[in-house]
Amino acid sequence: MGIGVMAEKAGGVRDLEREDLPSVAELFQKTFRGSEPARPSMIQYLREVLFDHPWYDEEIRSKVFIDKSGGVQGFIGVFPSRLEINGRPIRAAFAGSMMVDRHEQNPLAGARLLRAFLTGPQDISLTETANALALGMWQKLALPLDIAYSLNWLRILRPAGTAVQVAERGLKVARFLRPVASLSDGMIERMGVKSFRAPPIHGAGRVNFWDASREDFTEAVLKLSELFPLRPQWDRASLDWFMDHAQEKRQFGKPSWRIAESRSGELVGCYVYYGRPGGIGWLLQAVCAPNVAGEMVDDLFAHADAAGCVAIRGAGHPWLTPELISRKTLFYGRAFFVAHAKDKTLLEPIKAGEALISGLAGENWMRLIGDDFD
Repeated sequence: MGIGVMAEKAGGVRDLEREDLPSVAELFQKTFRGSEPARPSMIQYLREVLFDHPWYDEEIRSKVFIDKSGGVQGFIGVFPSRLEINGRPIRAAFAGSMMVDRHEQNPLAGARLLRAFLTGPQDISLTETANALALGMWQKLALPLDIAYSLNWLRILRPAGTAVQVAERGLKVARFLRPVASLSDGMIERMGVKSFRAPPIHGAGRVNFWDASREDFTEAVLKLSELFPLRPQWDRASLDWFMDHAQEKRQFGKPSWRIAESRSGELVGCYVYYGRPGGIGWLLQAVCAPNVAGEMVDDLFAHADAAGCVAIRGAGHPWLTPELISRKTLFYGRAFFVAHAKDKTLLEPIKAGEALISGLAGENWMRLIGDDFD
């Protein structure tokens, strides 16, 4: 039996409609959240990010795979983006949350959903959250991952606490070991073994970091994004929308906003991370002038340490990678970044690590990635 005949019998791909959202929510819960029933708040959230997006584009929509009876059996989230390269606007789209129900009965569904996305009208197609299975589908289309933006990293600050936090992801009862971990880390420190802890920042250096308000951070991101040849076409209203959604994510703790200025008062960097005592902090976005990347990493680690985080992690920030490598940071594969464009010149800033296309500029602002719904 030919592939075309198999695909026809398996079902078809079409654009997502609003009435599909309850089915998509149920499929999301079944695929990623252990089959818990979909809550109304999640259905409402899907409506917000898929249909009320500030850059919503009727021609660039999420896709569903349906069976012969019209039931939703697969989904790929498509999130339009407005980018500019050296001042020239381009249409972009991110793909995320690809899922197929009963994959063994619909072996071609994932590939068909991905192809439907890639053949859309966007100038550049991206994802920063491909898992190993999705990455394999991208690579079968001869689309390699981008290593620089796929380097997930972890800086351990308190080893016992980190081990318990990692264990809790697969075994909830591991949380009862938190007091033991805290005691163990305290004993390690009292024994003089401090190689894991971030050194505190003493005195005024050539760069001054300070706790900022969200409003100040937003203004800093808008200005510093101009350092990148490929970047979002943010204005205050659209960036506020992304920030609103990012601020609602609380599984990793509260956001801390930090801004860096030179001795002369020039804005040179900013970052935001989520953190809570005893938890693993998560860097959402860091933007800086190249010559202060080291100071930014030092401040991030010291601030997360002082806040009681047992570790701090993040996705690919190529402008920080050389400094992370030299500061006892572990790198691992978790979520992978892939980019595709017919016009290969659009990919050059990505290959050079000079594109602002992740975090707030990508997909990780969404609650669908690493958050729960009440």
